[in-house]
Amino acid sequence: MKQFITLIVSILSLIAIAAPAANAQHGEKSVGLRAGYTTRNNTASAGLYFSYRFTEHFRIAPKIDYAFRHNKTDAFSFNFDTEYPIALNTVNTVNFYPIAGLNYSTYSTHTSVADSDESDDASVRESHFGLNLGAGVEYFATPTLRLSFESKCQLVKKYTGGWFTISIGYRF
Repeated sequence: MKQFITLIVSILSLIAIAAPAANAQHGEKSVGLRAGYTTRNNTASAGLYFSYRFTEHFRIAPKIDYAFRHNKTDAFSFNFDTEYPIALNTVNTVNFYPIAGLNYSTYSTHTSVADSDESDDASVRESHFGLNLGAGVEYFATPTLRLSFESKCQLVKKYTGGWFTISIGYRF
């Protein structure tokens, strides 16, 4: 898993370095890191995101998040969100954006199995599709630096919960 995450980060870094900076308009892309908190099992989360703006007020934003193990449960969340940025000032440095999207989550519940000499970790994995609903605020500190805060509800069978994240990204 570490190799997969390292590969994804490397590819996204190369894309970010090779691409020129752009204004908030058609074709704008951003890539970055996310960190936050999930209410599902009261734990920290971390992830990656990419966004592509098709028009001034519509972009797609695939995201992957990992909820760290707490209360014997951890999760991977794969999101395909749509966002609708609305400028809050005349120079487009602050935007509000509603979020709606699809989600695929896989939750693992861990238990210990005691052998005569060792203790092993056994887990049960459940995967479900769901919906995302929420909103976010972004701030462009520089023409290429994007900072944002998101709050959304993941509506997933048996695993509905809130996700609150901050992110930093490169806009190009």
